Amino acid sequence: MTLTCKGGLRALAFGIVAVSFCGINYGHDAPVLKSIHNIYIEPMPNDLDQYLRAEIAKQFKGSLRVVLKQEDADGIITGVNTEEKGPVNKITGRYLGLHDNVNGTISVLDRTESTILWSDEAGDRNLFFGVFHRGGERKLADRLVGKLKKAMEESK
Repeated sequence: MTLTCKGGLRALAFGIVAVSFCGINYGHDAPVLKSIHNIYIEPMPNDLDQYLRAEIAKQFKGSLRVVLKQEDADGIITGVNTEEKGPVNKITGRYLGLHDNVNGTISVLDRTESTILWSDEAGDRNLFFGVFHRGGERKLADRLVGKLKKAMEESK
């Protein structure tokens, strides 16, 4: 009888710990990428934020709206970009497609800016068409928003 009680108490204790653990992990509302419907884009160098706005409107077709006030947003896009300048970089990067002339990284944060929900980087290199296709911040925004769209579709 004593053995059965101890075993029962162990099972009960284990059950209480398991329920408590589940409550701790699943009790809070963790923000997720799929919960973002209104997004604010912080100003970025070389007007990358303007290109991101245009690409979001083009690629998301209304399923993700860009808002102009941070307090109206579910999420915030922040980022940086760099541009290689000079004639040598222009020839080897833009015309020959040997390297990126523009690189950028964006992150999607929750509305409190305390959690990074998604982050990725891209460049504007184009090996096949060089001069005949857009480059720079436009190409960078196209690639970054494409990656964001794919990540949001996968999180649903």
